[in-house]
Amino acid sequence: MNFKRFLKNSNGNMAVILSLSAVPLLLAGGAATDLLRANNANTVLQAATDTAALAGAAGKNHSMSNADLVKVVNDYLKDNHATNILKSISIQKSGYDTKTGIFSVQLTGKIQTTFMALAGFPTMDTVGYSEVELGSGALELAMVLDTTGSMNSEGRLGALKIAATDLVDKLLKDKLPSSYIKVGIVPFAEYANVGVANRTKLWIDVPADTQKNECKNTYPNKIQTNCHMETVKGSNDGVPVTSQRKVCDTNLGAAVQQCTKVDHKWYGVVGSRSGVLDSKIVGAGAKYPGLIDIGGPQAITEMTDNMASLKTSISTLTANSATYIPSGLLWGWELLNSTDAFGGVKTAAEMATLKGTKALVLMTDGDNTRSAAYPYHTGSDTAAADQKTNELCANIKSDGISIYTVAFKVEKASSKQMLLDCASSPSQAFDAQDNGALLAAFGDIARQLAQLRLTK
Repeated sequence: MNFKRFLKNSNGNMAVILSLSAVPLLLAGGAATDLLRANNANTVLQAATDTAALAGAAGKNHSMSNADLVKVVNDYLKDNHATNILKSISIQKSGYDTKTGIFSVQLTGKIQTTFMALAGFPTMDTVGYSEVELGSGALELAMVLDTTGSMNSEGRLGALKIAATDLVDKLLKDKLPSSYIKVGIVPFAEYANVGVANRTKLWIDVPADTQKNECKNTYPNKIQTNCHMETVKGSNDGVPVTSQRKVCDTNLGAAVQQCTKVDHKWYGVVGSRSGVLDSKIVGAGAKYPGLIDIGGPQAITEMTDNMASLKTSISTLTANSATYIPSGLLWGWELLNSTDAFGGVKTAAEMATLKGTKALVLMTDGDNTRSAAYPYHTGSDTAAADQKTNELCANIKSDGISIYTVAFKVEKASSKQMLLDCASSPSQAFDAQDNGALLAAFGDIARQLAQLRLTK
């Protein structure tokens, strides 16, 4: 009787059955949770591995120590709030293959389990592997560099030369023979200089050089007394400067006319076409005006992969005159255009086939201080110059060119905003407030332009 009652008592039986099955059910559910965590960890580790591979490939001579690579990974995990996902990380292999041009990284990580530890598996392994192929995409880059008078102060020009040379080094020093990379340089100030060798091109209209007999009054009997030095405060392209000048009481005496033959020549400087044409590329149908008797910055260095030539151009830069940013932007655009002024570059379709990029780096240390007074840039409507800068930036980006901007010691908020808006993305706009930051900005641009492509 007691045995029969025991068999009929289902409450006790179910309790025993459920208690006996609870452990494997909990383990199964816990294992699923641990596997989900492992999958998430694997995704995070792979992203971190990609980041490490890109950093290693972009590093100097494509070489980074394992400790540095681990730091890159840990920084990535920290930045992405994922430091608690992986218990440990180690580099299994890393390095650059000079024959294939591939930098590879393999990481392993361990995940701390929760429920599976009850079954004797306290950790799970996860693996990340990445390959980066260098030189896998083509690049054409126009470096539009401010060489106005203000660049003579505070060592700015010297810092620019170091930063620009470093950028050229990073792009071309270890270029694979099969890679297509070209760089051009557009120094600008109030004007740009297209080079006297281009005088007869169809896209420019240059008046003939002339020689005229010109007379002026001279004062050979001038007498100066009570001379002394005075401190004079002024500005050089918007930068305050203090200088000394000699001041005298002067008696000019009788004027004597002197006549000499004067050469009126073209030194390579071009002005602006009027109206909307000064923010567009339209071909030979609207020629650029060559300006006689006007000196300008160093001539444009046309697109080349000759590293020595580019470095020479950078090292010989000088700074003078006022700022008109549109002149630099327009000629940087022309340098990248395959159908107009200079040539020697690929079409947009050809670059697409090569998975390539056309890019422009604009570096300036200040505000527009001149505006167009067609064909010259002698106006003072800086708001109009800013508007023209905005138009050019928009047109250049619409032409498929990626713009990077570097504001170097720029103080005016509206000018900083203009440069931020000009860049193709916020990550491509840099605000460098000292010489070291300028070098860092150009280094960051070099990494972004390295044409690296993850292959695995």
